[in-house]
Amino acid sequence: MESAAKPPAKKSADISVLHCLNPDCRALLAYEVDSQNVLYVDLAWTAHQADGYRYFPCPKCGGRNVVEAFHNDKGRLKHRVARFEARS
Repeated sequence: MESAAKPPAKKSADISVLHCLNPDCRALLAYEVDSQNVLYVDLAWTAHQADGYRYFPCPKCGGRNVVEAFHNDKGRLKHRVARFEARS
Protein backbone atom coordinates (compact mmCIF):
# COMPACT_ATOMS: atom_id res chain seq x y z
CA MET A 1 0.00 0.00 0.00
CA GLU A 2 1.35 3.43 -0.95
CA SER A 3 1.09 6.19 1.57
CA ALA A 4 0.18 9.54 0.14
CA ALA A 5 2.91 11.90 1.25
CA LYS A 6 1.82 15.43 1.93
CA PRO A 7 3.81 18.10 0.19
CA PRO A 8 5.89 20.18 2.59
CA ALA A 9 3.96 23.08 4.06
CA LYS A 10 4.79 26.42 2.57
CA LYS A 11 6.40 28.86 4.92
CA SER A 12 4.16 31.85 5.41
CA ALA A 13 5.66 35.29 5.13
CA ASP A 14 6.37 37.05 8.41
CA ILE A 15 4.61 40.26 7.41
CA SER A 16 3.17 42.68 9.94
CA VAL A 17 2.06 46.28 10.18
CA LEU A 18 4.80 48.86 10.69
CA HIS A 19 4.78 50.42 14.13
CA CYS A 20 6.48 53.70 14.99
CA LEU A 21 10.03 52.91 16.12
CA ASN A 22 9.67 55.24 19.11
CA PRO A 23 9.43 52.77 22.04
CA ASP A 24 7.14 55.19 23.92
CA CYS A 25 4.73 55.51 20.98
CA ARG A 26 4.47 52.34 18.82
CA ALA A 27 1.62 53.88 16.74
CA LEU A 28 0.52 52.02 13.61
CA LEU A 29 1.71 53.32 10.27
CA ALA A 30 0.10 52.36 6.96
CA TYR A 31 2.91 50.11 5.71
CA GLU A 32 3.69 46.41 5.88
CA VAL A 33 7.14 45.19 6.86
CA ASP A 34 8.87 41.90 7.58
CA SER A 35 10.62 41.04 10.84
CA GLN A 36 13.63 43.18 9.86
CA ASN A 37 11.49 46.24 8.99
CA VAL A 38 12.01 45.76 5.25
CA LEU A 39 9.04 47.17 3.34
CA TYR A 40 6.93 44.29 2.01
CA VAL A 41 5.57 46.44 -0.82
CA ASP A 42 8.29 48.96 -1.61
CA LEU A 43 6.46 52.22 -1.03
CA ALA A 44 9.56 54.21 -0.16
CA TRP A 45 8.62 56.66 -2.92
CA THR A 46 5.71 57.79 -0.70
CA ALA A 47 8.06 58.76 2.15
CA HIS A 48 8.57 62.41 3.00
CA GLN A 49 11.97 63.84 2.19
CA ALA A 50 13.99 66.33 4.24
CA ASP A 51 17.59 66.92 5.27
CA GLY A 52 18.86 64.46 2.64
CA TYR A 53 16.88 61.42 3.79
CA ARG A 54 13.41 59.88 3.53
CA TYR A 55 11.07 59.17 6.41
CA PHE A 56 7.55 58.15 7.36
CA PRO A 57 6.12 60.65 9.84
CA CYS A 58 4.35 59.22 12.87
CA PRO A 59 0.75 60.47 13.12
CA LYS A 60 0.82 60.15 16.93
CA CYS A 61 4.17 61.47 18.20
CA GLY A 62 5.23 63.41 15.08
CA GLY A 63 8.65 61.77 14.95
CA ARG A 64 10.40 60.50 11.82
CA ASN A 65 10.76 56.80 11.00
CA VAL A 66 13.76 56.95 8.67
CA VAL A 67 13.74 54.85 5.49
CA GLU A 68 17.09 53.63 4.16
CA ALA A 69 17.96 51.82 0.94
CA PHE A 70 20.04 48.64 0.95
CA HIS A 71 20.80 45.68 -1.30
CA ASN A 72 19.49 42.31 -0.15
CA ASP A 73 21.44 39.05 -0.43
CA LYS A 74 20.26 38.68 -4.05
CA GLY A 75 21.56 42.13 -4.95
CA ARG A 76 18.12 43.74 -5.25
CA LEU A 77 17.55 47.28 -4.03
CA LYS A 78 15.16 47.29 -1.08
CA HIS A 79 14.13 49.78 1.59
CA ARG A 80 13.83 49.34 5.34
CA VAL A 81 12.70 51.51 8.22
CA ALA A 82 16.01 51.76 10.04
CA ARG A 83 15.71 54.20 12.91
CA PHE A 84 13.61 56.81 14.67
CA GLU A 85 14.32 60.51 15.03
CA ALA A 86 12.34 62.55 17.52
CA ARG A 87 10.64 65.73 16.42
CA SER A 88 12.89 68.70 17.00
